[in-house]
Amino acid sequence: MSDTAGMSTPPAPSGEREGTNWIELAAAILLGLSGILTAYAAYNGALAGGDALKAYTESSRLNNDANSEYIDYAQTYASDQSVFLQYQILVERGEQDTADVVKSDIMSLELETALDAWLAIPQGEGPLNPLAMEEYVVPQYDRYVELADQASSTFTKAQEIDDQGDNFDLAAVYLAVSLFFAGIAALFKVRVLQIAMLVASFLLVFPGLEAIGQGKGWI
Repeated sequence: MSDTAGMSTPPAPSGEREGTNWIELAAAILLGLSGILTAYAAYNGALAGGDALKAYTESSRLNNDANSEYIDYAQTYASDQSVFLQYQILVERGEQDTADVVKSDIMSLELETALDAWLAIPQGEGPLNPLAMEEYVVPQYDRYVELADQASSTFTKAQEIDDQGDNFDLAAVYLAVSLFFAGIAALFKVRVLQIAMLVASFLLVFPGLEAIGQGKGWI
């Protein structure tokens, strides 16, 4: 039997094996790190997206409620304005008894309260009608202001959460590219290219971490 048949391929030099193992180990570490961070960013991004949607929906509901209250207020104001006009016409005609009936039986409590305060002011020193008095308070208007403020605050909160979600999405992009570079590093045969891919993968982890920190409010 020929001696060459039993010969095996000579082992690679120990320095080359150690270099290859080092690169594979570094690539594996970066793959694991980037993979975990990518999953973390994607999870938090999904949570932020859901929370932002809930906040936008709540803001829309509050806006609708506020608009409904304002419509009720506008109708009440128009009705009180019409009743006061009738009252004032009767007063100008000298029909005070009839005007008093309008005041006691037809006027809303809010208008009646404001009218009493308005009549107590010397003529010419107060507003033109009691509807401009501070005492004229329509509950629907107060509820409208409260709901409108809540809607604005909720919408601002929704925008902040949405921005946090954008940061998590950006982090996922950086980390996905980091995963790509770490994954292909070991495929190259040229040592310089392998190291370059690992360095690029390592450096991309930092903007990914920064984006996560911004999304969590740590930065």
